[in-house]
Amino acid sequence: MMMHSLIRRPFALAAALGALALGPALPAEVRTVDDDRPGGFEPLAAAAGDAPLCTTDGAWCVAAASEEGEALVVTAKGREVARLAADAETDREAPKLAPMPAILRLKDGSVLVGALATWTAGYSGGGGAYTEQRLVHLVPGRAPVTVLAAPLRGDLLIRACFSEEDVEKRRAACHDEYRLEARLETAGPGAALPPLRLTTKAANFPRGVARDKDSSENPPLTRGDLVWEQDAGCTYERRFRFDAAAGRYVPDAALPACGQYTAP
Repeated sequence: MMMHSLIRRPFALAAALGALALGPALPAEVRTVDDDRPGGFEPLAAAAGDAPLCTTDGAWCVAAASEEGEALVVTAKGREVARLAADAETDREAPKLAPMPAILRLKDGSVLVGALATWTAGYSGGGGAYTEQRLVHLVPGRAPVTVLAAPLRGDLLIRACFSEEDVEKRRAACHDEYRLEARLETAGPGAALPPLRLTTKAANFPRGVARDKDSSENPPLTRGDLVWEQDAGCTYERRFRFDAAAGRYVPDAALPACGQYTAP
């Protein structure tokens, strides 16, 4: 058994936010996928509610080590082969880890398994969460290696009404919302590890708000402002290839800084 730390790279609101009034549903042009499984990967599924996520043939399984989600356990044919944990030195705050419901079996007998690392924050009248998707390369007889860390999802809800005047000024849209969703998928064959494509879409509600600006200073909202506004700077596509020298996937261009969605 090997212990491996998942290194955070520079991404479901908390349940308590469910009772708050939200803006309209995220439009289809902003949504990416309805599940957390990368395209081209083999699905993992649980036989029962709390059972490990396994391949159809049962050869590979991934499960949380505990309800706290501090580590994941990977088994091959019933034997533990890796234990994946957050890194206390690089993860400024320990995320909750959950298995990605997918695996990619490679021709050389190695696999790519995924972990979903989630950070949450709550504050008066709002809160947020960010989930990062991490791919770990498991080679028999070797220590696991994290080869990719990329955004998956960011959801933030920030209170914007503190008086009846605010409610009227904002047409009862009393929260600023920020959402980012990403889709990871294979992008063709590769010599060893396949190339990957990341498609990310981001938007804010209502139109014209930004986390680095005080929305109370904005003019009164119009009916036309009560829509989701796509964030062009954080809506992008990147292709990743595996760099053997670096030991990880590298993008064809740097990912933009989108802290307004990835820092709850």
